[in-house]
Amino acid sequence: MRKIRWFSVVVPSALFVLTLVFGIFQWRQARSLALDVSAMREKAYFSAADGLETLEADLSKVQAVSSPGQQAMLLTRVASVASGVAENLAALPTVYGADEAGLKFLRQTADYAQTLAVASAEGGALTDDDRAQLAQLWQKSGELRAHLAGGADFAYDLQLESAEGTGIDYPSLLYDGPFSDGIRLGEARGLSGGEVTAEEAMAIARAFVGEERVQGVERTADLGGPLPSWGVALDLGDVSVTMQITRQGGKALWMSPESAGFETALSLEECALHARAFLFSRGFGQMQESYYQQYDGMAVVSFAAVQDDVVLYPDLVKVQVRMDTGAVVGLEANSYWMNHVTRERLHPVLEEAEARALVSDRLDISASRLCVIPVDDGLGAGRTELLCWEFDGVWNDNRYLVYIDAETGEEAEVLKVVEGNGWILAL
Repeated sequence: MRKIRWFSVVVPSALFVLTLVFGIFQWRQARSLALDVSAMREKAYFSAADGLETLEADLSKVQAVSSPGQQAMLLTRVASVASGVAENLAALPTVYGADEAGLKFLRQTADYAQTLAVASAEGGALTDDDRAQLAQLWQKSGELRAHLAGGADFAYDLQLESAEGTGIDYPSLLYDGPFSDGIRLGEARGLSGGEVTAEEAMAIARAFVGEERVQGVERTADLGGPLPSWGVALDLGDVSVTMQITRQGGKALWMSPESAGFETALSLEECALHARAFLFSRGFGQMQESYYQQYDGMAVVSFAAVQDDVVLYPDLVKVQVRMDTGAVVGLEANSYWMNHVTRERLHPVLEEAEARALVSDRLDISASRLCVIPVDDGLGAGRTELLCWEFDGVWNDNRYLVYIDAETGEEAEVLKVVEGNGWILAL
């Protein structure tokens, strides 16, 4: 009888404990998966938003250039950016613009632009029909950008799976060919050293954020891609962040908060100071901010590395700063680790005055400096770099940045600076 009683008490208790442990395990697995999905969606959302801003600006600039070389350069970039936006939107629910019509529009825009780029590179001029078609694409890309911008408030909602379309009436392209292959990436020039373990990545993540801020840490999914990394989730008390630590070298690649909506107590300039100090304390060295945005109580400041007073635009880092406390809660350093090395040739052939004489006399130049910019190599093999003189000027109340090749004197790039309430961008 005692054995029967012991069995009747112990076995149900053991089953209860096992069920409880299994339930906790399932909850932790489900939470980890939810964090991964949320992080991936948020990254895709903001990458698509940035891409659509660039796409709209480049499609607009095509209308203003006349040389086949500039046309080819802009159209090639339109093709690459449109493909990248389509790839990011495909990772989001259809309510963001990722419906069949939106993805088809972007992919066909990419292929159409690439076709025109090839023709321009061979000396062909854009026809009136081409310009009219590109004007339509510019208009619709602007509508899609505005639609996506309206989704910032639901960027974190994992339940949002609306099958409704955007309501945008996309044009039927005159060219309906195969889809583009997308952008090719090279090796990460800024990473060195051996591979870190998952446990080491968790310690690196804690130290990067600041040990005093961390109340809990756990490992999430292993992430592949061009820069394989470990996923780490950190509890910072009133907000949680998800990070990616590169397997090679153990560098902070990406960080994003799970939620936002912070109070706005600090100015954008104050947030930029917090961001610069944070980067310097984490070993990023001298950095120069190039543009900023503000949304949902966060300042997003874009920095470029500086070497010998030369701004290295390929070595880009974006930092998200809480506007209530000045604490850093987000970071995107993919471009930095892909490109950051010590440059050997930073001595211009042209002096500043020689390069300035090559800029349109319609611009009222207010500032100039040396910089390195990324450009297409012209051979279809990817991106390369140019040492340029950057001239900041105004024409007709519009601000432009003009880049003159410091070796050949060719006009390498023209950007338009756009300012709004809480943001400044170069497009």
